[in-house]
Amino acid sequence: MNQLEYLDDIAREAWAGDYTRTGTLSRGELLYVALASGRMRELATSDSIAYAVDRVGPEWMAHMLQVWRASAQPSD
Repeated sequence: MNQLEYLDDIAREAWAGDYTRTGTLSRGELLYVALASGRMRELATSDSIAYAVDRVGPEWMAHMLQVWRASAQPSD
């Protein structure tokens, strides 16, 4: 499993409201998980979406869009 697949697994858990595995992530990894899971308010309270997108970078954003494009955002 590569790094982004690992982060996608954590993002799926975060989407469901389980943030257990987010505590050990680097700032960039946490921002990826927050964006992918739709949990910016819960995981990156002091960061804007624009900052997170810039920090994650174009390669990770391209992966995120490919994997998460059809996924629903959390409803709560």
